[in-house]
Amino acid sequence: MRRATIPLLHDNHNHASLYAALSRCSDLAGLSAEEALRLLRALPRDRLSVVRGWKTNLLPLGPGELGSLPPVLIVNFSLHGFAVSDSGLPFLEGSAPELASRRGDVPWLESHVPVVFAAYCDLAGVSGEKLSAVQDGLTDLGFGSSDDLTVPTRAALEVNLGPGAADRIRNWAAPELFRALAPELRAGCAGIKLFLDGALGARSAAIRGPWIGPGTSFLAYSDEALAEKVEDAADRGADLAVHAIGELAVDQLLRTLEARRSRGPAVPLVRLEHAQMITPDQAFRARDLGVVLSMQPNFSSDSRDYADRLPREYLEANNPFRMLIDRARFEPGRDLIFGSDGMPNGIAYAVSEALFPAVPGQRLTLDELAAGYGPARGISGRVTLEIDEAARRVSVAGVEVLGVQ
Repeated sequence: MRRATIPLLHDNHNHASLYAALSRCSDLAGLSAEEALRLLRALPRDRLSVVRGWKTNLLPLGPGELGSLPPVLIVNFSLHGFAVSDSGLPFLEGSAPELASRRGDVPWLESHVPVVFAAYCDLAGVSGEKLSAVQDGLTDLGFGSSDDLTVPTRAALEVNLGPGAADRIRNWAAPELFRALAPELRAGCAGIKLFLDGALGARSAAIRGPWIGPGTSFLAYSDEALAEKVEDAADRGADLAVHAIGELAVDQLLRTLEARRSRGPAVPLVRLEHAQMITPDQAFRARDLGVVLSMQPNFSSDSRDYADRLPREYLEANNPFRMLIDRARFEPGRDLIFGSDGMPNGIAYAVSEALFPAVPGQRLTLDELAAGYGPARGISGRVTLEIDEAARRVSVAGVEVLGVQ
């Protein structure tokens, strides 16, 4: 057992306002299938409950279970995808009719992730009180500030820009929300967020495949439509953060940027979010384009958790940090930055996956990890970690806040 001290860090990819909305909802993460079903069956029968943290690999929910449960909307751990019980459907039709009518339409849902997030936010409710509690909780877990990708509604953005939050949250908005914002609210956004594919948890990431079992390698945009989105961001002088997990989505973005490079103004900054299955060739192309890779060390555990859906070559290719740093020469903190996506929140799990990864190529040093997150904004402090080499586990032993702006 040893201890190490790092600065209080900045989480470059989280969903502060959405997690604030969901913060008081029941959480299935960490429960066994039996425990999760007990929780779901005990929910009230006179109103719609929203439950988060559903992992399909641990809790398959078929028509039988959904037909017997109380009114409930069950949000996938990845935030991509949900299930609604039969008795919950009339409630959902009344409060979020578009979600109800499109509930089984994976292409539509993955093409309209901000709409889905907005519905989650409206159903659960967001407030400054909830956001403050979430921020305090994140600080206790080692993150003093974060980027919010994606702010789902104007109301959520206004909460993020409120007292005690504005200095510690950097906001990214979907194109439709960004365009609709008044100039003073738009100025509170770092840029525009796009989703190119789905997620591994929802079996919708754009991998070449094949999947083990069901899976749809989904792309949200045609090449032409993506080029228009990039063109619009360039014209507005807005930075771009682009969700792309599978190598097909990564390649689509790189092709679009390469075509764009030869004409007109460039997008000021492009962040490639996740990039879990990025190939060596794509890494060199991304570096040459000046793309910043925004990745999640905690998702290295997907190489263990998703053996039910990913062939071995994908389990081994996931989060290739050593290739990116040692061969493609990405530098943590400069053009390779880290976030958690809130899955789970906190620095301890990320350090565990960095120091004790499932695949050797996923290993990061503690210095590389801290540099990739960078120091917290609007607040300073230090975090003491307890590293158990024998158990291959890391925990936060203490957080000391030294100052708040």
